[in-house]
Amino acid sequence: MNSFRFIFILLLTLSGCKDKNLEPRFEPTDVLVGIKTGYTIDKVFDLINQVNLEVDYIEYSYYRSSLPSDSLQYVLDYLNTRPYAHRPDWPVTGYLHYQTNVIHVFPKLFQANDENNQRDWLECIKVMKLKEITDSEVGKMIYFHVPQGIEKKWVEKFQQMDLVEWAQLNYYHEISL
Repeated sequence: MNSFRFIFILLLTLSGCKDKNLEPRFEPTDVLVGIKTGYTIDKVFDLINQVNLEVDYIEYSYYRSSLPSDSLQYVLDYLNTRPYAHRPDWPVTGYLHYQTNVIHVFPKLFQANDENNQRDWLECIKVMKLKEITDSEVGKMIYFHVPQGIEKKWVEKFQQMDLVEWAQLNYYHEISL
């Protein structure tokens, strides 16, 4: 009788086990989208406005300024006054190229689905005489929030768009110590 009980409990336990590796876990509502190189921020804003989703941030934008080399701090200070381009843990950063003395800046744009922020950023580009560099090896990445439960549908939809290089869920990765 004891062996029967043991086998029954063993079978019951094994039938309840699932292979957790079959379906990786991901953060609900998060979809990450990589933009192909060559596309400027105004085209990215067009995509954002077309899908009408919340955007946490856009990163990997890269600009050069034609302002004089002694204006680096002025450019950084000006861009960091924009609440959508500055957070305490992530300000706009930049440097002065040691050979060319050209100003380079790397903004991370938050709340990029707000059309007022978009217009203001496009104005900042003009005022700070920024030229967007679109031929780098890495295109921009957009961190979207989509309705929960249809994240995979949004990944498929994004993958069909011309300017999208890749789209994926925000997967969790297990770390074994």
